[in-house]
Amino acid sequence: MLLYCGPFLFLASIPAFYYGLGGWGPFATVILLLAALIGAEWLSPRGAVPKFEMLPGRFRLLPMIYIPAQLAVLGWAMILASDTQLSLVPWLSLLVSVGVTIGVFGMLAAHEMAHSPDRVHRLFATALLTGMTYRQFRIAHIYGHHRWAGTKHDAATARLGEGFYAFLVRTVRGQWREAWQFEEKRRKGRRRTLVANRVLQDVLVTGTVFCAVQFFLGWRGTLFLAGESTVGILVLELFNYIAHYGLERESRGDGRREALSERHSWNSSNVAANMLIFNMGRHSDHHRAPASAYQSLSHLPSAPELPLGYAGSILLALLPPLWRRVMDPEALRLRENDMGRLGLAA
Repeated sequence: MLLYCGPFLFLASIPAFYYGLGGWGPFATVILLLAALIGAEWLSPRGAVPKFEMLPGRFRLLPMIYIPAQLAVLGWAMILASDTQLSLVPWLSLLVSVGVTIGVFGMLAAHEMAHSPDRVHRLFATALLTGMTYRQFRIAHIYGHHRWAGTKHDAATARLGEGFYAFLVRTVRGQWREAWQFEEKRRKGRRRTLVANRVLQDVLVTGTVFCAVQFFLGWRGTLFLAGESTVGILVLELFNYIAHYGLERESRGDGRREALSERHSWNSSNVAANMLIFNMGRHSDHHRAPASAYQSLSHLPSAPELPLGYAGSILLALLPPLWRRVMDPEALRLRENDMGRLGLAA
């Protein structure tokens, strides 16, 4: 389990740098995180990582512990940010560092818990998503993305040629719509009132959280919560953007779409980097077995690899012209190969 404890070190570095280096110190957490992930991609070997398939309960203790730790750091930072004596630089350094860690490690932990068959685990996922005011993600991701990934029905699949910023607007709006539609179908099937719609419940809970923060911490605390949530959501959707960019499930001659396979997700098989991100670089295997715990995910040799790894690709995606110059030829080559394999005309 110690192999996957890196997220705790980065989270702990936020208060350590704040008190040790001064108000700007937490910026160092973000810089070190990027350096660690990008450095791992260049220096660490690719291939299989140790698998512990028989111990999912033990390994899921890590995200289960990480989530309250992340929320505790968020609460600490919000209290500091609410102080009117705190200047702009330390306020921003806390906002960015907490937002990045909650968007990377917090979301990875919540994602792991959301896929667990254990109801308590799923409550932990909801708690973390509450901390970044993005609760509907657990519904849209499980019941939308995992069903429609690689198709135009999925708001979280980036289309070939679509820049990140256009994708961001489309996916946030689309995931809300997907979650609401699923919940309405579920509610009506069970003949329950509108209050049973979990997306509506999410809106009410989020509004209550903001009201509570405003009451106890004032407008500075409320603005901090909104800001770190924005950073966290931005990081999450950058991951969604690069994970399936341009990889589409082709329509067969009989009008049906091909089944989702390992060819429809971008991966990073880097050993060290995967240990920092709960093995999410094995993204194709996650789609193959969504309920599998992170430590049991496998490297699939036939799955497409991101040329720059996850961290480098996220940075590149912020510059759409450069992203398209690197990734469009890769995506087109894979799609042409798949169409040839299916016997379809390009």
